[in-house]
Amino acid sequence: MPTHRPRFPDLLFSAAKLLRTWEARLMDLFSEAGYAELRPSLVAREHVMTAATRGRVLSMLDGEGGASPLRSDFTLALAELFVLRYAEPPPRVSYSGPVFREPEGAWEAAERFEVGCEHTGTAAESEAADRALCTLLARVPDTLGLGAGTLKLGHAGLVRRPLEGEGVTGAARAAYVRALRVRAPHRVKDALSTIDERARERLFLHATALLDDAPDASPYRASLDAELRAMDTTAAHFTSMLPPRIFLRRDYADVTGIDFYTGPTYALWTPHASSELLAGGRYDALYPGLGKPWCAAGFCVRLSRLLDLAEAHPELFPEAS
Repeated sequence: MPTHRPRFPDLLFSAAKLLRTWEARLMDLFSEAGYAELRPSLVAREHVMTAATRGRVLSMLDGEGGASPLRSDFTLALAELFVLRYAEPPPRVSYSGPVFREPEGAWEAAERFEVGCEHTGTAAESEAADRALCTLLARVPDTLGLGAGTLKLGHAGLVRRPLEGEGVTGAARAAYVRALRVRAPHRVKDALSTIDERARERLFLHATALLDDAPDASPYRASLDAELRAMDTTAAHFTSMLPPRIFLRRDYADVTGIDFYTGPTYALWTPHASSELLAGGRYDALYPGLGKPWCAAGFCVRLSRLLDLAEAHPELFPEAS
């Protein structure tokens, strides 16, 4: 995006205008669907941070000789607010603004602009919530003026549950996940060299089946029926709603957010994008981990990445202005 400083960007003119345009359009879309806006504090509290997030947060001086962590994720900020303030959470909320996170690469900013929504409620409401989110997400490409893209659909449980069932933890689990992340089945057996030989062979066959888009060939197929049916249901929702220029692709080996998501996951990609432009899914373990028996799902639009892409490839946004 056109900026003055790379880590903490000053948006210049056309970039600032496009950011405001996208923010307004998306927030209007969410409002029409009944999602009320919340603006959580920029300051985060330690008790809602995950292990993956804690090492990447940025802090500011608090004026009292100490430092306070800045919010690195809206989902965690909303969780903090809800568990402290509400006996029952607002079921549909939306948000917009910056988050602050230590960049993983030199090309990323530390201050990033995001817009998103969350649906919170009981387990009995989850199916209806998922349908509502699918309907809403399917309208995002038109709202952004995006000309083409691919919506990737996954399910975190397809990889996590077999690992749990085989008792694979620690370094072996991390190496297995890395092998799937880089689509390298030949690394799977090396990753599991310390575990039982029969379990290693089963997990290798499972990884191969997922990477080949053939989950029925997995030795764990019978135990993963609920996850595959959830993917089928979500795919059916999207197929009937997505604009024809946005293609749906199932990724059975997706490990993005494997320690956070509990159900179907989705991510929007476009040609030339180096990372996802929209991400979300179902994360039913978040609130029970904070002492509340609530289920939740949502998605977030990465406006900073969209601005970068619009600058480099304006042909992808013929309807953006």
